[in-house]
Amino acid sequence: MAEIKVNHLQKNFGDFVAVKNSSFTVKDGEFFCLLGPSGCGKTTTLRMIAGLELPTAGEILLGGNNVTFNRASERDIAFVFQLFGAGFDQFGDR
Repeated sequence: MAEIKVNHLQKNFGDFVAVKNSSFTVKDGEFFCLLGPSGCGKTTTLRMIAGLELPTAGEILLGGNNVTFNRASERDIAFVFQLFGAGFDQFGDR
């Protein structure tokens, strides 16, 4: 895996700001989680890193290459959603 660097990333949908000035680095081989309440911009951030959404401002670097406006197919990256609670029914109170 290459380093993922997000610099001052922002995404607006009209007047609504979904992601505001987000910056972080995920180093090669590091384990990373985005945690937060519903509607805080986690999925939108991942969609921008994957190239499924274009940011309003900021930049995304993968392995040192600026891919901010590259198509998803040109990024060689993917992500998988993990649904909270999926597969954990066996741990519930019965």
